[in-house]
Amino acid sequence: MSLNQTIRRYVPSVSMLTYRSWFRWLSRLADFLPKVVWREFRSLPPNELRARVGVGNRIFTNQVMHIRQGYDFWLHAAAHGWFDFTSDIVEIGVGCGRRAFHMRDFRLSDSTFTGTYLGIDIDSELLSWCRANFDDRFDFVQSTHASASYINDGASDGYYRVPRDDASVDFFLGTSVLTHLLEPELRNYLEEGARVLRPGRTLAMTCFAVDYAPSTMGDRHSFRHRVGNAYVESLAQPEAAVAYDASFLCQVALESGFADARIMHHPADVQHILVCTR
Repeated sequence: MSLNQTIRRYVPSVSMLTYRSWFRWLSRLADFLPKVVWREFRSLPPNELRARVGVGNRIFTNQVMHIRQGYDFWLHAAAHGWFDFTSDIVEIGVGCGRRAFHMRDFRLSDSTFTGTYLGIDIDSELLSWCRANFDDRFDFVQSTHASASYINDGASDGYYRVPRDDASVDFFLGTSVLTHLLEPELRNYLEEGARVLRPGRTLAMTCFAVDYAPSTMGDRHSFRHRVGNAYVESLAQPEAAVAYDASFLCQVALESGFADARIMHHPADVQHILVCTR
């Protein structure tokens, strides 16, 4: 068994560690010198928030990864025509704004993002940071879903309805959200994505598909347990890492109201992308 597997057996998800006071102290100490040296890092969220949302499994040296992940995603999305800078966007699992800040800061000549951006998350601390650091083009609301991997002080049972009208959204995205959802929440968010998207518009959410083993398979991930249709890493904390068959993900998307669905397979990446067209 590798060191990574051993650590994951006892700590299925780093996210819960980031709520601990000792982790906050250590992570901010590690963040101090880089922020002094590189001004580009000074506007980033605190290190414990970056680690909570995930930065390539890096806990203390993740600044460049945090910036680069979002940059690469938006280039990919723009190349496929999923959005433009006037789009109405919804992001599930907005976290501390690792995707959203690229829209906030985009400026090319006199061109800026003039659309609307709704960020949804279950973690009130992450949302509070976003509200304090984004302008009024952006709105941040709390989902009522509960999670074993993240603290939600507003959790309740039942279906979550995205606060947008039917057919009012151009792009619906989520990063490392489906990778933490069991089937009821998976269906909920895909149904809501289909409801709020305008006809012909796109949902793109990263996922673990067991048909395409992630680059971490056999080291960090095994997905050896089953919970219904889900493959999970830990029965004690099943939402720490969740995978599905690609065909099942596409089937649920079609049942949710999408016209088509496919898995965009990236062999070098840990996660792939479920792409659905309304």
